[in-house]
Amino acid sequence: MKPAEMMSGRALDGGWTVGDRIELGPNSTGGHFSVSYGVTAKDGKQAFLKALDYSGAFSSADPARELQRMTEAYNFERDVVAACRGMDRVVRAIADGKTTIAGADAGGIVEYIIFELADGDVRSHLAQVADVELAWRMRCLHHIATGLQQLHSAGIAHQDLKPSNVLVFGNQISKVGALGRAARKGHSAPHDDLECAGDHSYSPPELLYGYTDPDWTRRRLGCDAYLLGSMVLFMFSGVSTTPLLMNQLAEEHRWLVWNGTFDEVLPYLREAFNQILELFGSPISSAHLRGELVSIARELCDPDPRVRGDAKNRVRGGNPFSMERYLARFDLLARRASLGQFRS
Repeated sequence: MKPAEMMSGRALDGGWTVGDRIELGPNSTGGHFSVSYGVTAKDGKQAFLKALDYSGAFSSADPARELQRMTEAYNFERDVVAACRGMDRVVRAIADGKTTIAGADAGGIVEYIIFELADGDVRSHLAQVADVELAWRMRCLHHIATGLQQLHSAGIAHQDLKPSNVLVFGNQISKVGALGRAARKGHSAPHDDLECAGDHSYSPPELLYGYTDPDWTRRRLGCDAYLLGSMVLFMFSGVSTTPLLMNQLAEEHRWLVWNGTFDEVLPYLREAFNQILELFGSPISSAHLRGELVSIARELCDPDPRVRGDAKNRVRGGNPFSMERYLARFDLLARRASLGQFRS
């Protein structure tokens, strides 16, 4: 067995005891090179452990280089989550460490990070609750935007925001998690050279078509803005922006087929985007709510990252990807929804 698969029952530094392995679903937060467990503290507190599986490196074509890459990825994520201490809308890392399992393959070394334990993610919450109230959806979007704002204020871009990476605590709090694909300004990461650091199924179109903006803010924060807008569509349609966009495109204009430049395909992307916004808004009975959600999605998910985000900030020379105005808009929509002002 792989060392990371032999952690159950093990006592760790800090008084933690590893429990049963958690089998993650196909859409859940996690990675191909980690194994997940429940852990218990001395006082009975439950948490979530992510154990890095180094064993795959030893079967690669270049084991030493692959082991180095995986170690760098672990160190990067550990340092990023450490930089997020005090952010109340970002999943908190409680501890990290290393343990050695005697007699195991690959030297038996397992490095791990322990996170606070959520009750589930947004996808599972929406699936389990037949009629999630509108106010909860708007509060969740407000919490996501808050988490992004907190990350951005520390020079961190998430880059992999999706439903399985938004974790739910109780029925009131949502937090942004899974920072393994984040970008940190002024720091290098093993995945920095990838055109799409996050899940391709959710990535903004410019990255899928190979357009890499040299400006850190436009590339990284512009990606996060798109992913937040994509969460707006997911909350009300169950599908994120990128698959909706690709389904509206003719086959020859889709990113796996297209041979031209990003600017050449942009008119087709914009036409498809307008179509999905029209389809998205049509079932929403409240004209005001429909107008606000479509407006927010249009700004955040514009296919062209150069005009994405808050246009007023762009005109004033500020950061168009600032979350401030969207925080205010989501907050107002949540308060109005809680008062029943959007009922048909």
